[in-house]
Amino acid sequence: MKVAGNYPGVSSDWVKKQIDQKANMVLIDSRPKRKKYDKGHIPTAVSIPDSQFAKMQDQLPADKSTPLVFYCGGLKCRLSHKSAAKAIDLGYTNVNVFAEGYPAWAAAYGEGEPSTVASANSASASQLKAGKEEGSVDTDTFIKIVNNKPERIMLIDVRDADEFKAGSFKTAVNIPVDQLEEKIKTLPADKPVVFVCGTGARSGESYYMVQDLRPEMKNVYYLEAELTFKKDGSFEIKEPVS
Repeated sequence: MKVAGNYPGVSSDWVKKQIDQKANMVLIDSRPKRKKYDKGHIPTAVSIPDSQFAKMQDQLPADKSTPLVFYCGGLKCRLSHKSAAKAIDLGYTNVNVFAEGYPAWAAAYGEGEPSTVASANSASASQLKAGKEEGSVDTDTFIKIVNNKPERIMLIDVRDADEFKAGSFKTAVNIPVDQLEEKIKTLPADKPVVFVCGTGARSGESYYMVQDLRPEMKNVYYLEAELTFKKDGSFEIKEPVS
């Protein structure tokens, strides 16, 4: 990796590999939200515009050893470098910059998905419907989104790491429920969040934890169902008997 300033520089291939491997990494888009991020961004990235960094720094992980990767509009854009320096000043010890940024990502892997908040045309494709239980997601709607547009939601598997490793959704991020409180500030407030586990117990606990600790997040759900992953990568969902 090339070194930029006092932090390592990473490539689009490296970022893609981390995303595919569901690595413990927080990817941060330093560009203006409405003008840039909402029109398209790298999957899993959270929006913390450099101009709003001071106000939004609470969205950074509490663990300051967590790898952070900042990106913006390419080699002529300074926003990611400015944000990286601010993160270092806050005490973060594993700060990286994807200096080629979104243009390089788009050239290599295509345009990112627009934010569900920004795109009225895509809203119906990512609209989550509430289920019968408070905070639960409608199972049929959930399955449709997972099968067709999984990148439109932040899918969090709150089972233990060994359970997650044995099988999960391709786009899911693993945050075991007993670690969620310390990482809850990293959850995006501008993207639907759905918690899943094996039965609905831990995912439901996660939902209520968000209600207590981040009540400003309104687009949060959990899957109230028995969830089983098969060896071929498929999954089976059984709703609880009422």
